[in-house]
Amino acid sequence: MKPALRPRYQAAYMAAVLAMGCTISSSGSALAQSPDTTGATEMQNENIVVAHDLSLFAAQKLLAQGLAIAAERDTRLSIAIVDRAGNLLAFARMDGASLVTTDVAQGKARTAAFLKAPSKLFEDMINSGAPSMATVPGLLPLQGGIPVMAGNEVIGAVGVSGSSGDNDQAVATQIAASFADL
Repeated sequence: MKPALRPRYQAAYMAAVLAMGCTISSSGSALAQSPDTTGATEMQNENIVVAHDLSLFAAQKLLAQGLAIAAERDTRLSIAIVDRAGNLLAFARMDGASLVTTDVAQGKARTAAFLKAPSKLFEDMINSGAPSMATVPGLLPLQGGIPVMAGNEVIGAVGVSGSSGDNDQAVATQIAASFADL
């Protein structure tokens, strides 16, 4: 049983509940809002952001695609796939890839997810005279991170490390673009 509101708060509570488009029972409890009667459903949706994330299944397919691309190019890479928040979903360090590429690939992917843009953008900002940007925590200013898009929405990112910056960027771009074919 819900505790009773003090009289001085009860009027404010009822006004707030009514403003949200709900009805109030005779006992003073808020009842569920009836759908689409006064446009109140739109009001509720303004308070909710729907975001999409790359699935583990898709991340694993992208990783497999990346490993195939690296093998075709005869390069030994680390490849990281993250969700839109930069959390790791799938990762592989190919035999022969340098140990440092593990953290670098993940950093590039995280940077692309955070910026919602290629990590090269961040590298270019630093190289063009904005060195203070290098102090942003958790971001890595190196090319090779590319967002994965579903329409116009960033749902994850790919990070590649182990070759030249240009090659890492090209492979990451190929992997991210392959999402459309999954």
